[in-house]
Amino acid sequence: MTALVRPDSPQQTTFGFFQKNPGLAPPLGLLIPLLLLIAIITLINPVFLDGRNVFNVYRQISIFLILGTGMTIVMAARGIDLSVGSTVALSGCSAGIILKSGVLPDNVIGILAITVAIGIGALVGLVNGLAVTRLKVPPLIVTLGTLTAVRGLAYLTMGSDQLRNFPDPFLWIGQGRVFGMPAAGIIALVVVLSGAFLMNCTRFGKYVLAVGGDRSAAVRAGIRVQYYETCAYVICGALAGLAGAMLIARLNAAQAVLGATMELHAIAVVVLGGTYLFGGYATFLGTLLGAIFLGVAENGLLLMGVPFYWQQIVIGTTLVVAVAIQLYRFRRQGMAGG
Repeated sequence: MTALVRPDSPQQTTFGFFQKNPGLAPPLGLLIPLLLLIAIITLINPVFLDGRNVFNVYRQISIFLILGTGMTIVMAARGIDLSVGSTVALSGCSAGIILKSGVLPDNVIGILAITVAIGIGALVGLVNGLAVTRLKVPPLIVTLGTLTAVRGLAYLTMGSDQLRNFPDPFLWIGQGRVFGMPAAGIIALVVVLSGAFLMNCTRFGKYVLAVGGDRSAAVRAGIRVQYYETCAYVICGALAGLAGAMLIARLNAAQAVLGATMELHAIAVVVLGGTYLFGGYATFLGTLLGAIFLGVAENGLLLMGVPFYWQQIVIGTTLVVAVAIQLYRFRRQGMAGG
């Protein structure tokens, strides 16, 4: 008979994934390819290391990193969220409408807009979580449906219009600086560090990893599986809402087409970083490296004059290759069948 680990035991850190895969070590294999990529791009175009370009790359990856943090938590619970790009659009458009309403002073309405954006994202995440846990619909199907439905709501909210010229206090979260560093990058670092603390240092994180590592064992151990799965989707949605507010602040514009294909960026960032696609293991350092790698690759392609559609081909191919390498590496390291 297999002994169950108490949910509140310190042994919970090894519960699930690492119990089944004791030989698995957290991967840092992306660091060397990242350094090589930076060296190659710099040799081709030295402008890459120009201070202004580095600033722009750092600001760009902030959106990837925030979305990747939420996706990391969902994947740790053995889920996936394809709706984050559409959530970015809906939350960004909603925030834009509030900002242009003029119902409050500029220094107050920005806070309201950000709060509403995060709330809308959390609501989308709640719908996803309840559909997965209560209706027992597979996460891929649920979030594929909300990807389309939420994008439709964004068009219903905004139509083909575009809102521009938001209040300066709000624009700070997308365009501001803190000691010469982009404010968006600082916010993103706070988000990913908070995610790492939540998943590594709290009971919530241990339970989410337990659910992703072995759902049936988590149920037998008395963990409220449906609650923690739903919370993971709510957090992911809320962070997509924050990303939507930051994106319209960076662009100083809001429209319904925002966030297109960002779900692929978020998944690529997480998988490149080494978070296990089938739950139970998450690495936020890997997510950070994955966001940097993707941002550097896109910026390098842009500097080399590669057309946009080729950039999309590279991103899609990178995602497939990253998953293949991850599965191969995990099997080589003693990964149990998943």
